[in-house]
Amino acid sequence: MQKLIVVTFAALCLLGTGSLALAEDAMKGEMGAMKDEMKSEMKADKDAMKGDMKAKKKEHKEKMKAKRHEMKEKMKAHKDAAKAPAAPAPMSAPAPTAAP
Repeated sequence: MQKLIVVTFAALCLLGTGSLALAEDAMKGEMGAMKDEMKSEMKADKDAMKGDMKAKKKEHKEKMKAKRHEMKEKMKAHKDAAKAPAAPAPMSAPAPTAAP
């Protein structure tokens, strides 16, 4: 009877440690899956943010380009106005003529 109890106790001890090892492996597998899932979520968030920043940068670049072209047109109009000859002032009195 005592041998049966010792054998049963030994079997339970071996099974207990074996089940702990199996539980640890299962836990590691779950943790690995969770890590992979979090990495993929973070990568998706990072990619979305990167795309958003690219769109904002492109929009800003287009605004600045439009503003630069507008300023060029204003400067060209200003230069053209400065180059154009001034219209002669209207004469109120006729020019004196030489007497014959």
